[in-house]
Amino acid sequence: MTLPPTQVKSLQTQSIKAQPDQPQLTQISIYPVKSTAPVALSRSAVTDTGLAFDRQFVLCDDNGKFITARTQPRLLGVKTALLPEGILLTAPGVEPLHLEYAAFSGPYHSIRVWQDSIDAVCCGDKAAQWFNEYLQRPCKLYFFGPQSSRPVSRRPGNQVAFADGYPLLLISEASLSDLNTRCKSTVRMEQMRPNLVVNNCAPYAEDGWQRIRIGEVEFEVVKPCGRCILTTTDPETLERNTDREPLSVLKQYRRGTDGEAHFGQNLVPLNHGLISLNDPVEVLETCQAQSYGQ
Repeated sequence: MTLPPTQVKSLQTQSIKAQPDQPQLTQISIYPVKSTAPVALSRSAVTDTGLAFDRQFVLCDDNGKFITARTQPRLLGVKTALLPEGILLTAPGVEPLHLEYAAFSGPYHSIRVWQDSIDAVCCGDKAAQWFNEYLQRPCKLYFFGPQSSRPVSRRPGNQVAFADGYPLLLISEASLSDLNTRCKSTVRMEQMRPNLVVNNCAPYAEDGWQRIRIGEVEFEVVKPCGRCILTTTDPETLERNTDREPLSVLKQYRRGTDGEAHFGQNLVPLNHGLISLNDPVEVLETCQAQSYGQ
């Protein structure tokens, strides 16, 4: 994978096998355009803002407010292919769109993601027209450029691009399996939109992790992820679950002190490096997991 100049160079690392009783990285996913379909990777560079290419683009309305699949579920039907010089976007009913990083040179415009104001580069008329046609509404595409900045709220020394609040989200396969024993319909991992998936641990073991190492990178586990209505959308049919599962179920047994339904853990990277599928997950520090009164 060739990284654009705004990203770190690829690093070489030697694969290390996980021990039989050790958690292991089984899935790496990025979402180059916020709220669109995931791109599965076999390895990824970790940069200041998380995984390279993750949520580097975002759609905004005419007022500069971000748009997501919470209100525009058709965004989940947009797929991205990473190219050496840019990205290729495809979606049902429209011609493919090829965008080159070299075209994103400014000027910068102020846009809003939640309560954050971010200076970002508009990707131009061609991208706007493509998304206007697909979503049937006015919007513009923006890029998190080299002059863009968005400090993480709880860790101002760290940066995040257009993800909701934190650079990475980690979930264990065991946690999803446990959730599926409680739901009437099957919940797919894609609905939970993680960056990192691990196996070989107990359900919700990640709740008690404070610092971990995967490949060349150490991560701090910052806080549980509060889940929203997007988790109830089928990524293939783009339809919402009529029973609001799994959100309704999570609220019954994973409601945090903040009133939100928690599932997965938000991470910030502590250094740059490379991670790969099947890397062992080393738990360096633990903490007292939040109690949900189960």
